[in-house]
Amino acid sequence: MSNPSLFVPGHRGRSRHRVARLAALCIALACAAPALAREAPAPLAFKPYAMETKGNGTIATEEAFLEVPRKHSEPDGPRIRLRVVRLPATGGDGRTAPVVYLAGGPGGSGFGTALGPRWPVFDRVRRETDVLLLDQRGTDFSQMPPECSQSHRFDDAQPLQREAALAALRTTAAACIAEWRKSGVDLAAYTTAESADDIEDLRRAMGLKRLSLWGMSYGTHLALATVRRHGSSLDRVVLMGSEGPDDTIKLPLAADALLADLAVVARKDGFDDLQGSARRVLEALRRQPREGRSSMHDGRKVVIGEYDAQIAIANALGRRSTQRMLPLMLREAEAGDYSLLAGFVLMMRESLGGFRAMPLAMDVASGQSPQRRALVEAQARESLFGDALNFPFPQLADGLGLVDLGDAFRAPLRSEVPVLFVSGSLDGRTPRANAQALLPGFSKGQELLVRGASHDNELWLGHPRIAENIADFLAGRAVKDEALEVPLPVFVTDKSQL
Repeated sequence: MSNPSLFVPGHRGRSRHRVARLAALCIALACAAPALAREAPAPLAFKPYAMETKGNGTIATEEAFLEVPRKHSEPDGPRIRLRVVRLPATGGDGRTAPVVYLAGGPGGSGFGTALGPRWPVFDRVRRETDVLLLDQRGTDFSQMPPECSQSHRFDDAQPLQREAALAALRTTAAACIAEWRKSGVDLAAYTTAESADDIEDLRRAMGLKRLSLWGMSYGTHLALATVRRHGSSLDRVVLMGSEGPDDTIKLPLAADALLADLAVVARKDGFDDLQGSARRVLEALRRQPREGRSSMHDGRKVVIGEYDAQIAIANALGRRSTQRMLPLMLREAEAGDYSLLAGFVLMMRESLGGFRAMPLAMDVASGQSPQRRALVEAQARESLFGDALNFPFPQLADGLGLVDLGDAFRAPLRSEVPVLFVSGSLDGRTPRANAQALLPGFSKGQELLVRGASHDNELWLGHPRIAENIADFLAGRAVKDEALEVPLPVFVTDKSQL
């Protein structure tokens, strides 16, 4: 909806409206593409590299390092070195565009993802074309900023209070930012827009007409930014667990909906009232915080409050590895045993207390539109978990002085680039609704729904046809399935199963 203040009667008002529209267009174009006059990057020189996987032997690959401007708007300024590992094609007809894998996080390693249990999917895709494992700027082997020496340790003897915790984390984040800046780190270099331009530089350095992209979670957010900025350089895009341009902060009621879905599944393992159990545990902790002793932390004790539990439960909903423990954790807490919940709370507190430069700067820069923030705040008032799903964002970012990419970066996206959206029906981090909202903007978009999959390995490995469909799509063949079923989670019913 247009701003009514721009519609002023008379010629002067119309001119002002025209100028405002022109200014908005200029901002949008600046966000949509970098400067056109850019020096071609030096050609990549790949060297043999033995990639030692975790359980799948040693793979003969190739390694190269790409130098890119720290800021693409300053091509003659300082540079950043990015690592690329190429999995050479073991098949295909040579006509399929090489595919760049983009890891999640932000802060995950593309190279690291291929080392673990997800290797078979990479192995299947390279039967069609080269796969390029890119370590994004600020991650893994690609020149990481130094670790921050500052972190916040929450008091185990006190329940977490939202406002006090937010103030403490904002102080810690500000101290880290000051420390990074003192050591010469330019945090404005760590944005999704800069990383999208890195991908274009990679294409040019390899002398390729087009690349395909394959992203997971935050990697899909980066892929979509690349579609917006460099769509003409892309052949095809696979998005697993989609995070749209304006999806950085999550919708709180998505957690409530997933809890309801898991409640249906949990009945087969004897958990008859998962939603009611969560509600009763939170209500009890609201009245009186309780102490739990975590066996995962050598018997360490922690006092658990309602907000502790809201954060722990909301985040446990995301992945199968934690979903499986959630019903037992709630059942035992209702019975007065808070040991499992204590383990979740301590892990959550530890992860909240520290910051890394790249993920912090990236998330703040992607930000959220005013409409998204208003919707999240409205849903938080209705959600069983309040605003715990996103804590400490978006409030943490306010006043930190970091770059925000603006609403043009977050605007709805329209493209003719073929895109395959792979969605899990039990994904609590990037719910299927994200992909469904994006699909209308892609004239050549289609979805593969994986029923029963969360934001975890079963989205990759739960059915052999997941990899087949991804490989077929990237090779330009028809995707044969619209939906696949993977085994539903089997919930832990006794601590002896842990």
